[in-house]
Amino acid sequence: MTPLDSTAPVVHPLKKQPVLWYIQIEDLPKVLVVGLIIALAFVFNYSISVFMYHRQHLRTNEQQLPPRYPTLIPWLGSAIPFLLDNANFLKTATSYAGNLTSVRVTVAGQEFYLLEDRDTVRKLWKIQLLSSPIPFYVHVLKHFFGMHDRALATYRADDSGAFSKPFINSNVLERNRVDHFTHQGFKKAFTGPALAPTAQRFMQDLARRCEGLKISNEWTEMPDMVKFFRAVHGAALLQAIFGPSLLQINPSFVEDVWKFDDSIPWLARVVPFFINPEPHRARNRVRDQLKKWYQYAREHFTEDCVYEDGDGDPYWGSELIRHQQKKYLQADNYDDDALASADLALVWGTVGNAIPTTMLSVYHVFKDPALLKRVREGLEVDFGQTALLNIDSAELIKNPLLSSIQAEVLRLYVTVCVMVKSPHADISLGRWWMPKGATALVNSGMTHMDDSYWNTRDGLHPVRSFWADRFVTYPHDNSSGPVQLAARDRNLPDPHSNDGKPSFSVQGLEASWMPYGGGNAICPGRFLAKRVTLFTLALMTREFDIEVHPHTLDLGSWKFGLGVEKPKKPIAFRIRRRM
Repeated sequence: MTPLDSTAPVVHPLKKQPVLWYIQIEDLPKVLVVGLIIALAFVFNYSISVFMYHRQHLRTNEQQLPPRYPTLIPWLGSAIPFLLDNANFLKTATSYAGNLTSVRVTVAGQEFYLLEDRDTVRKLWKIQLLSSPIPFYVHVLKHFFGMHDRALATYRADDSGAFSKPFINSNVLERNRVDHFTHQGFKKAFTGPALAPTAQRFMQDLARRCEGLKISNEWTEMPDMVKFFRAVHGAALLQAIFGPSLLQINPSFVEDVWKFDDSIPWLARVVPFFINPEPHRARNRVRDQLKKWYQYAREHFTEDCVYEDGDGDPYWGSELIRHQQKKYLQADNYDDDALASADLALVWGTVGNAIPTTMLSVYHVFKDPALLKRVREGLEVDFGQTALLNIDSAELIKNPLLSSIQAEVLRLYVTVCVMVKSPHADISLGRWWMPKGATALVNSGMTHMDDSYWNTRDGLHPVRSFWADRFVTYPHDNSSGPVQLAARDRNLPDPHSNDGKPSFSVQGLEASWMPYGGGNAICPGRFLAKRVTLFTLALMTREFDIEVHPHTLDLGSWKFGLGVEKPKKPIAFRIRRRM
């Protein structure tokens, strides 16, 4: 037997031992050395990436990948600022030497191409090989709108594109071309023969709702303009597309839709149920009401119910919804639960931006007595005493001041992110190129606030302020129009070559003014949205007086890239009918 070492510690099995702490202290120098080596590796990698970033920006003679935006931790990349401070991160990442640029960023192992310089974006919108970014669609349908994985598998498998003719080498069955028949339905509804009757239904229902308001010739105090427009104008627009039955059998539907809209930033950040359950509950409430509506409409609809306009009906609301009921439910793995997610996306897309921008257009007109006077006088000159419902909504678009007001509100307040993908070929974008399989993101918020591009009348109307005439070009006034003289495209036609009158145009602004996206990804609902805003301006200025109580309009950045921010505080006002 080996004699016991009297110097060895006596181990008591039941007594807590400080061995682990002892080892940690002893190994601390080694841990520090390893940590220092790792930190130096990160710093070295960052230094190299900064060098390459500047080097690629300075090389202008050859086509190349956009520079990779420098980050300290390679795999994590820019994930934290991208998710938590999206607005400031995009502003910083897409600016170089004071000009808009294009870069590659890494977000948790995923690479995105942020394209912002005008030459690149202009070329991007013209390319036909680009398709919808199906992985992005899948992410949005799942996390924003709650679509189940079975239906999402049909989206993941669809590489056929949005056009009538599938992409070469695509073997997707016709019934599973969800990207195509989604775009097909939207295009027909919002740019084709259904546009006029849909706009007319909105006009009629909004006029009816405004007539029924408990507002007299005496001032009536209203606590919040946002809630007023959501309840009245939002309901009218939803009914124009989805019909009256949806709202009749679901009395809280409009209110619940706006609660869901307020929840979108939480869902966009994939905040789980156990941390914040209310966004998920708000989404489920709307989806449940949609499924209840499906059953009711199926029990009552017949082809004889279609209105004389050939589009609307009292149960499904429009040809678009009838189209979606037919096409989606033919696709593999689709059921009412998946359809409710797709329809929720359409509901949100219908009112999520159109109603806030309409409200802000009315807000700015009534905040400025001189502008209000000009709007009313212009409508009087154009239409006299013609009843509003007898005015073709297309005629309102010919009013340059009304169109400019809407365009300026869209420029000032709408920030959207457009994602496109090149699934089948490398794409040349002039100075830059985008390889096959890459995903690009274009954010309107950067170019909308580019003070080196937009006309400010030598600083009199800064890009972050509302200027009703920014998009109006006046004859014999070379300083008018939306773009600064130095940045103008000299190849565009003279808008005054025919009649010499003030004109409105967004021609040539495709890479700078993009509240609806651009190219194949442009929002088909833009024509209806414009009719909604301009008719509302005509109706509200002709029928009502509004006084906005003193306040500061303060919008945050929590919803940046997802549309229009909600004012942080209620906008109190008073309203009366005009004599």
